[in-house]
Amino acid sequence: MKRDDDSLDLLIQKLRWLRLPGMAQLVASLLEQAKNDNLTDLEILHRLCDEERASRMKSAVDRRIKDAKFPELNTVDGFDFDFDPVRKKLRARYLALHDLSFLDKGINPLFIGIPGTGKTFLARALAYRACQATRRVVFTTATRMLNDLAGAEIHGQLERALRRYCRADFLVIDDFAVLAMDPAQANLAFQVISERYEYHRSTCITTNRLFKDWPKVFPDALNAQIIAELCQPESSRDRRHRTRQQGQARAPAQRDRISAES
Repeated sequence: MKRDDDSLDLLIQKLRWLRLPGMAQLVASLLEQAKNDNLTDLEILHRLCDEERASRMKSAVDRRIKDAKFPELNTVDGFDFDFDPVRKKLRARYLALHDLSFLDKGINPLFIGIPGTGKTFLARALAYRACQATRRVVFTTATRMLNDLAGAEIHGQLERALRRYCRADFLVIDDFAVLAMDPAQANLAFQVISERYEYHRSTCITTNRLFKDWPKVFPDALNAQIIAELCQPESSRDRRHRTRQQGQARAPAQRDRISAES
């Protein structure tokens, strides 16, 4: 019996050395169960592998949640969609986001409404869902992000700070375009949003201002317009570009038709 215990302890040490914590935690109880249930060697191996996979998935999810820096966790189960008709109407559209296909398409979810309508709650719940899928998530308020970037710029670490916001699979900026920005802050906001747009990374924004009111916040009205366009799921720039392409495609066809009729 002593020899078996020593051998089991050695096995557990080897599993931990190999960084297989799920297996190390389960192996003792599983070997005991194998004696009682007559489990085959193959069944034991399958269960050990399943436990290790589950352990690693849980660790990955926990790490993503920690890195996201949520002020508090919200899940969609805690949101009352039946509170009013508007919420009921938006339920299906919002829940469709939880399949996370928008992340691969670079679509930007926007939550616009007056304070108290649940924008932040829904954004947090969506970000939490992305963490459960082990996607890299950053949740921040606009003020905290801009202060962080401004401080990093002063200390010569702006590029490093920008990486955190720009390279996340999903960035959620709460209370964007709420407080007036100075030119330096507006430039930092533009750097984050434009780079994420170029690399088709999804950015979620909650705000209580309609796009037409953003010039009240940004020192440069054109800058406000550009940022608003980049934030939209299908920006005006995309629509203008597509319209130009369609126009160019129609022009030769129209000339051919006129030539044939002449």
